[in-house]
Amino acid sequence: MSRLVLLRQDWAARLPGGPDDLQRLLVAAPMEGDPAGTWEPLTKPGLGGRERWRWRLPDGRTVLYVKRYTRTPLRADVDRILRQHPAHSRAWWEYTESAQLETQYVAAVKAIGVAEDMLGWREQRSVALFEALPGEALDRAWQRLTAMGAAVTRGAPRLDLVRRLARFLSAFHQTGARHRDLYLCHIFAELDSSGRRPPRFALLDLARILRPRVRRMRWLLKDLSQLDASARECGASRADRLRFLTVYLGLEPGAPRIQWHARKIVRRSDHLLRRIARRAARQVPSGAS
Repeated sequence: MSRLVLLRQDWAARLPGGPDDLQRLLVAAPMEGDPAGTWEPLTKPGLGGRERWRWRLPDGRTVLYVKRYTRTPLRADVDRILRQHPAHSRAWWEYTESAQLETQYVAAVKAIGVAEDMLGWREQRSVALFEALPGEALDRAWQRLTAMGAAVTRGAPRLDLVRRLARFLSAFHQTGARHRDLYLCHIFAELDSSGRRPPRFALLDLARILRPRVRRMRWLLKDLSQLDASARECGASRADRLRFLTVYLGLEPGAPRIQWHARKIVRRSDHLLRRIARRAARQVPSGAS
């Protein structure tokens, strides 16, 4: 078994135990105060062998997020080997993708450290540390601001937000990367409710990113369909979505290529929304009205 531990140089002195903290987190889940600080578990359905925590360091101000992978399913291992890196873990991949996007000037969650245990090509366990992102998930922020009737959800500020989001995601895809889980919940946003300050975006959850050499359009349409489905769930209009696509593609309104992309994307997002509806229906308790 081989072990790798990496910690960004600018964090070596800021982390209470330095690289030793990473090794402790790799082999065991944290307990209150060990490593030093305050720990809060973050759970949601579908995490499988993943564990997540919010870690407030002893200074009381610095917040980090911890993602730990254990009990790696065979399917996830095969996907990593074929589409990411055969010799390294999912946490390592997320760490390196974070660093690469930073060099490509695409805002994303910043990974500060990683540790992994590998047995040949099999991932045994891995852990990554991330700085906290400012703002909140775009779907949650938009629903909250819409309920408030905030100015940013109407008129010119709304148009500006759509255009800036399109340019941001176009820049991400131009790096050659595909997210594979590009729902609005994985885009963090800093939104000014008055619409006076321009919105800022950053990508979250980079663990499934791939940089395909073939079938790039397939993965691009998958990303855009996931985005379209979650935008529809948040109340995005047809005009919003067409405007996004026009700016994203850098074309004049009405260009034939826009219609081609729109048909492909909507067909896939329709399928996603039907699947989401079926899943929600299965979760409703029997006898509920």
